[in-house]
Amino acid sequence: MTIKPEIPGGFRDYLPREMIQRQQMLATIQRVYESFGFSPLETPAVEKTEVLTGGATSKVIYNVSLPRGEFSDQQSLSLRFDLTVPLARVVSAYTKDLSWPFRRYQCAKVWRGEKPQAGRFREFMQFDADIVGSSSMLADAEIIWLMCATMSALGFSRFIVRFNNRKILNALAERIGIGDASGEKAKELFRILDKLEKIGWDGVAAELRRAPDSDADVWALALGDEAVSTIRRFIETLGTDEEVLAALPAILGDGPNAVQGVAELSEIVGYLTAIGVPRENWKIDLSVARGLDYYTGPVFETTLLDAPEMGSVCSGGRYDGLVARFSSAVLPATGTSIGVDRLFAAMGKLGLVKGRRTTTQALVIDFSPELRPGILRLASRLRNAGINTEIYEGMERAFKGQLSYAVSLEIPVVLIMGQQEAEKGVVRVKDMRRRTQVEYALDAVPDAVKSILADL
Repeated sequence: MTIKPEIPGGFRDYLPREMIQRQQMLATIQRVYESFGFSPLETPAVEKTEVLTGGATSKVIYNVSLPRGEFSDQQSLSLRFDLTVPLARVVSAYTKDLSWPFRRYQCAKVWRGEKPQAGRFREFMQFDADIVGSSSMLADAEIIWLMCATMSALGFSRFIVRFNNRKILNALAERIGIGDASGEKAKELFRILDKLEKIGWDGVAAELRRAPDSDADVWALALGDEAVSTIRRFIETLGTDEEVLAALPAILGDGPNAVQGVAELSEIVGYLTAIGVPRENWKIDLSVARGLDYYTGPVFETTLLDAPEMGSVCSGGRYDGLVARFSSAVLPATGTSIGVDRLFAAMGKLGLVKGRRTTTQALVIDFSPELRPGILRLASRLRNAGINTEIYEGMERAFKGQLSYAVSLEIPVVLIMGQQEAEKGVVRVKDMRRRTQVEYALDAVPDAVKSILADL
């Protein structure tokens, strides 16, 4: 029986042309992260389910089935849904082995057990950077700085990092009478506000007013006109960052959450200004909520102004309470996460990725078995010189057929050493872009190839 070569819904393959571009993007992000002093970390794809369930509702958990009777440790295991909860586990488990504050980055796949939609997959990659062990707002300012530096390094010029503070949102929840962030209704408020860009104010207002359809419907807020009006006034507070912060006390009052939230945002604005992060690339936006429950302070989202339909491509925030689930140690934390697949799609849409079909820079033509010792030495010399070199090993024996292979992969240099060249001790170096070829002595070939590649 022939099996149909298809993958499950919500998953996808990346062929070499896309993978080369993705790897270039990932290398750029890694370079920026390391320039800020972040170090790499790796964690397993699978975690104990109990480790993950404290960080998200069970519907997003992608469970792993183990055959009964074949394992002595019958544990409930799940694929990680993000990289933040595993980080919290790691820093709790290795508190004595790490230096504090701990700055780490991690690039890895995560999985969500949700229905796949357009642009949303069950398997996708995230690239995170976090600072654990610092309660200073300077750490949050550095995360925003890092987000701006990364976007600039990738070639984006028109982007903005919008940020808010969950303490301010907690104060809003208290102001309209639905309790603090420990209550389910406050969490639902944050989830609704997080959908503002997708469904607009009318959609948000409808969800805020929705009455419960049964006694079990604990998520319905059923807010009245006064509360909805307060929320609208809150999220539509505009002006400079200083003007927005000055307007908040009249809306939120002078409770601890309001006072602390405004002070923290003010401190971040001061740091970003002192750093000199371009002013057009960041701003306070009171509509930013972030949907996950574990955020406790500043929250961030990055939007591409030339591709707003892509949504947030880089987001995060402060999560001081998450580590406490695993340890009694006080380990405040803040960080950001890039949605690699979404960001890569945005780069393609805006023409910021250069397509390449292969990593091969030079192809050595293979005419006959008798000449192979010579072309092997040639390939070795090129590889030792740092040139990505491929020896043709296909079925074509004719020069034209092998040359067509190079054309199909857009290989920039072809090296020809047939019988005549071998007798003369030379190699013909063919520049595929200029359609020229020149004979060189064997020792001079690496420099000749490098000269061609330098002009690409």
